[in-house]
Amino acid sequence: MAAVDARLWGKRRGLPSPYPVICHLIDTAAIAGALWDAWIGELAVLRDGSGPGGVPARAEMRRLVCFWAGLHDVGKISPSFQAVVDDLYRKLLARAPEYGGEGNESVAGLRHSEVTQWVLVEIFRGLGYPADARARRDVAHQIAQLLGGHHGRFCPALERDELRDPRRDGLGEGAWRRQRAAHAGVLQELTGAYEPLTGRLTVPVGVMVLGIVIVADWLASQEEFICARLPVPGWAAGEAGLRAHWERAVAEAPGVVRAAGLGEARFGEREFGELFPFEPNPLQASVADDLPKMVRGPGVLLVTAPPGEGKTEVALYAASVLARACGAGGLGFCLPTMATTDAMHKRVAEFVGRALLGDAALTRVHSMAWLSKDAAGDAAVSAADAGWVVADLEASQWLHSSRRGLLAPLSTFTIDQALAGVLPVKYNVLRLLALAGKVVVFDEVHAYDVWMHGLLVRLLEWLGALKAPVVLLSATLTGSSARSLVEAYLRGGGHDAGSQLRPCYPGWLFADAVTGQVCEPRAVPSERERELAFEVVPVRRGEGAEGSGHRIGVLRELLKPVVDSDRGCVLVCCTTVKEAQETYRHLAGWFSRLRAEGECPPELRLLHSRFRAGDRADITAGCEADFGKTGTRPRTVLVSTQIIEQSLDLDFDLLITDLAPMALLLQRAGRCQRHRGTGHDLHQARRPEWISRDPRIVVLDPVGDDGAFAVPDTWGGVYDESLLRRTSRLLHDRGGGVVAVPGAVQELVDAVYAADFAAVANVDEATAEAIRRADGERLAGQAAQGQLSALVKIESPDNRLLNDLWEMSNAKAGVDESLITTRLGADSARLVCVYEQESGRWTLDEQGDVPVPGMRGTVRVSADEARLIARHMIPVPGKWVEGDADLLPTPPAWQENSVLAGWAQLPMRLDFDGRWGGQVRSGAVEYTRSSGLTSAIRDNGSRGAAEAV
Repeated sequence: MAAVDARLWGKRRGLPSPYPVICHLIDTAAIAGALWDAWIGELAVLRDGSGPGGVPARAEMRRLVCFWAGLHDVGKISPSFQAVVDDLYRKLLARAPEYGGEGNESVAGLRHSEVTQWVLVEIFRGLGYPADARARRDVAHQIAQLLGGHHGRFCPALERDELRDPRRDGLGEGAWRRQRAAHAGVLQELTGAYEPLTGRLTVPVGVMVLGIVIVADWLASQEEFICARLPVPGWAAGEAGLRAHWERAVAEAPGVVRAAGLGEARFGEREFGELFPFEPNPLQASVADDLPKMVRGPGVLLVTAPPGEGKTEVALYAASVLARACGAGGLGFCLPTMATTDAMHKRVAEFVGRALLGDAALTRVHSMAWLSKDAAGDAAVSAADAGWVVADLEASQWLHSSRRGLLAPLSTFTIDQALAGVLPVKYNVLRLLALAGKVVVFDEVHAYDVWMHGLLVRLLEWLGALKAPVVLLSATLTGSSARSLVEAYLRGGGHDAGSQLRPCYPGWLFADAVTGQVCEPRAVPSERERELAFEVVPVRRGEGAEGSGHRIGVLRELLKPVVDSDRGCVLVCCTTVKEAQETYRHLAGWFSRLRAEGECPPELRLLHSRFRAGDRADITAGCEADFGKTGTRPRTVLVSTQIIEQSLDLDFDLLITDLAPMALLLQRAGRCQRHRGTGHDLHQARRPEWISRDPRIVVLDPVGDDGAFAVPDTWGGVYDESLLRRTSRLLHDRGGGVVAVPGAVQELVDAVYAADFAAVANVDEATAEAIRRADGERLAGQAAQGQLSALVKIESPDNRLLNDLWEMSNAKAGVDESLITTRLGADSARLVCVYEQESGRWTLDEQGDVPVPGMRGTVRVSADEARLIARHMIPVPGKWVEGDADLLPTPPAWQENSVLAGWAQLPMRLDFDGRWGGQVRSGAVEYTRSSGLTSAIRDNGSRGAAEAV
């Protein structure tokens, strides 16, 4: 075994003494093997993959992966890295003549990951890896570039002349080169990876390999792990010592992997009735009867059905079938919002408790998931408080970030977490690795705009190439959109769907990624067949709130039955937060006057996104308890925004909604008498007498003072004017007739998007011209979104451009990276109101009882304190905290916290009227538990009435 120099250090941050680089390389190689055994080795893309050189036999591939993982930090054996810590360099190497001399000067700014790529080209060639004059064909260069990307971004490919002689300033010659070769020799001897790779890996296989390397590196960088393995002073790294270090690392690595929550979730062979405590409905029974006979390996299941048809149970059952057939080691459930993810997390937890053989980690992954005790990153946050500090900065970030949660075998997560895998951002390969080992369920796929649909199409291509089984769920997806998603998955798997795809509604189909065949779509009768009565009522806005035809006056007339009755619950759905708050305020004033007259109006509630996180969670929980499947259904009017329409199993007797695109109206309609006439209507006797036979949805159609259709200026760009005009026209044409659900759903959704709508609509020429104009704006906007998506997303997995891995993690020329990283959560910020008490004391509450953690000094914010702060966080538009917003400087303790660093503190101060207020860019604001964060209201009567409810 070649002699290595133990003075060359690899880790130092937070450690009692420097850790030799050879020790870290050995540790990483050993942990990579444990990851392979516990998790990665059964991935279909590695087990069954093939490429120009083929994937080596599994045992040989495992040895290669361990060897490559060990080599990831060989770039630290260079003067440019060793000199980064000047005192160490002078103490250990400056007086060693073999490391000095001409050509051995350090180069400031040369990253060790880049050194790794350059020096490994030569090392791999020396080991027999095929070379080529072009990087795109050079096997040695491919693996070198792969390992050079272990910090999340790939370095540029070497040019032809650089490939001929891969040397540059800062790498180090002489003893540096010999030591790099010696370290590689030790790793090869310990891992047994003597057979060189003879052909280039496919890009999907390469992505999986790099993911293993990154995770192994991070796990091997934990201080707890390193401190227990620090060599004794004077350790010379002889052969016996190196073998002993390797053997100990191999023995301890499985425990490290288990402690990180990584591994596989195995699903037992369970019938539908064993997984769910009820008899399957027709959709569920059809999938349970036929899907197991179709599945031979990876594939995509598309399920399209109206809200309330039990698609979630279908997806969970199908996931267990697919996981067993494919050898997938987990389940990932992806949803459009944090609220829907939180709601689904509970259901997934209940399911896996019945479905799994043994235990597996379940995480919830979104930007606020760490608030919960069972959330991704929670273990890391708690452990850090107990002194579990890590030695490497990136390992620390990993333990506190969403990336760790997504790697767990079971996870629920928001769509942005998944789509980041196909954006050229740092560590996107980790997200692809996380999804590759799971059955991935995408719920509410109808909810995405053109930008996100384009990214989802690319993600499905990658999942097809990675042989990850997929389930797609939708309530109101157009036929063309459904086809595009299934085709993308098959295309990624190397198949052309051709003309086979003919989705049906309601129903399901399965596309086999092994053969490329698409099964005959299964149309399924609905147990919830019903007729919805859409009633269109024109409403004006502006002055005269309670006048005839004004929106508020119309609402009062529509709400009279529940006001005059002793039972009933009504949902009023508004387009914007501001409009929901104003609606609530007007209704609160009306109810207050009724109460003063001795009457007993219904309870009034408000739900929208601009509450403190804790208050919103309490409101949502109360709604689920009262209006859910087994709720008590108190007489109530709930005013909400569109956040109510997804993944919340709520049931109201009447729905009054502002106009929205047809697909969203149908989605909202699922909250109106949701369980009436079904076995789930446990409180049928509680239905009020005043409701109609068919579920009634009243659509408030916006008009101007002249009675013509007009989108309110206050709606901004929430919905396309084109889709609103088309939906309004379609509803008017139906003349208030009933809509058969699910029979007419697909027809209505497709009709709204019909290319010849303006030509065939029964409208006058002025209206037709207005529709054509709005259509032009919508199509132009969609084209721009599509172009942006195409510009920023990474290439498809079989694209020749990806032969240069640099394309995977670096934006194309002319693309601002801030656009990529913020577009999914566009124009959003997190705000915390802090209240100035006497003597300059700041609190999170108006009463002055809860001091703001970390406000003074530099003492770090603990996990419990961070959760306390987060319960007071309010999401707001990003522009609110720009310009002349009156904000406090972020305290140092918050800046040091990976979550709180970007949050804004809004100072709230008492005015002469005894009200708490603050100043954002748009003006003065105040916060109340009844209305959330609102523009400061100076109408004492209205404000008092609102607070009285």
